[in-house]
Amino acid sequence: MIDTIRLRNFKCFESLDLELKPLTLLTGFNAAGKSTAIQTLLLLAQTLRRAVHGRSTLTLNGSLVALGSPADVINGGGTQMELGIASGDLALGWRFAVSETNRRVLNTTAANWANSEQAREFAPRELDGLRPVGLDQAVSALLARVHDLIFLSAARQVDTEVYPVPVDMNIARGDVGHIGQFASWWLHEEGDSEVDAQRCCERRGQASTLRQQVNAWLSDLFPGAEVNVVPFPKTGLMRLELRSGRTNDWSRPANIGYGISYAFPILLAGLGAQADRTFILDSPEAHLHPRGQSRIGSFLAQMASAGVQTIVETHSDHLLNGVRRALRDRIIEPTDVAIYFFTARPEAQVIKLSVDKDGNISEWPEGFFDQSEKDLASLAGWE
Repeated sequence: MIDTIRLRNFKCFESLDLELKPLTLLTGFNAAGKSTAIQTLLLLAQTLRRAVHGRSTLTLNGSLVALGSPADVINGGGTQMELGIASGDLALGWRFAVSETNRRVLNTTAANWANSEQAREFAPRELDGLRPVGLDQAVSALLARVHDLIFLSAARQVDTEVYPVPVDMNIARGDVGHIGQFASWWLHEEGDSEVDAQRCCERRGQASTLRQQVNAWLSDLFPGAEVNVVPFPKTGLMRLELRSGRTNDWSRPANIGYGISYAFPILLAGLGAQADRTFILDSPEAHLHPRGQSRIGSFLAQMASAGVQTIVETHSDHLLNGVRRALRDRIIEPTDVAIYFFTARPEAQVIKLSVDKDGNISEWPEGFFDQSEKDLASLAGWE
């Protein structure tokens, strides 16, 4: 598991060390740094994926994230920044500097790996892209973890009934693509594979197929809903069909509503990913009814408990409460959950909140999911 992300002089942060758990929730104000924290991993992942032998530049613009130029990402108009990750006693760190010959390029100027404390001191190493030469097995495994992470952005591909087959057949199992474009293909390819019993809906105690479990969880979010995939012969395309009840006809996604289409790739990734994967998810609550938002929170908690490290950026108090209910129901342990609140500027800071086995949260800072109470107080004339 990736235990920590570390960044220096990256976008809005001069310095941030963020401890990650099997389930990590990033909450807080807009433009307060939640996406920046996630982009630490996304930048490293897309750089590793596009690595060319001997090339040691950071890929600022790619399929996972597009951040522009070095001037857009280095804090305070500087010329250097640092990104790092840690797992257990092992830490990896990289220093990037603006190229002297091309101001739109960030070169990897130093890298280090050691125990967590030693890795804070950078020492020059021979590099092959982001990969320092002479890697041991543990370092290679951590890099592979970043390389194979699954990312699903807030924007999903829902305005079509036809979805592509991935060009790269070596993508990680359950990688639905950053806009969910490969979820249909995965359901077609792996629909009959068995799902670990720990991930099954309502903990039935026995494993069942991916197709059955996607529909079981989908029906849990949207009572009676089901999904089906039909390949177009001799093409690299899949047709997605949805219905709101077993006795209803299959329909185009556009005729059912965005909620089911938005939730489908989340369920597929959570159920289909290998247990050693990291799943990064932006705004899983999008287009969901409050009940669905709560249930998706419980679903993500269950997937994290079953081994899929899950990092979520969310603005939903209903999703948070779904996680709290999962804690109360012993679906996940409090030691496996981290909740962060990113406060508003100009006094921006990141507050780590504790949560107990009954779902109680240690503190409720100003602005932390308190708007409902404020609005009700205003309506009641209590202000």
